[in-house]
Amino acid sequence: MRNISIEISEQTKNIIELATGTSIENILEQIKFEILKDNEAHGKISVCEAAKRMNKSPQFVRMGLQQGTLPFGAAVKMPGGKYSYYISPKKFYEYVGNTENN
Repeated sequence: MRNISIEISEQTKNIIELATGTSIENILEQIKFEILKDNEAHGKISVCEAAKRMNKSPQFVRMGLQQGTLPFGAAVKMPGGKYSYYISPKKFYEYVGNTENN
């Protein structure tokens, strides 16, 4: 997932908070969560997103999938020696627990 930087003035933040009853940070986190849920509903979760939710590096997740020590996905060695990864959202959440509020 790409990182996007948005700068919002304090005045705008205050207006949004008054209008919605929540902070802009919470709104942005909810939007991110909804986007991720949409991707996961289609059977996708990226290595990078899994790593972020686990507070680990993407390399940790890749190696764990390659070695079979992380039970929520698979790593398949493709022709040419590169790996392709699949992470099951259901198995991932069973393994790490609900990270919705993290």
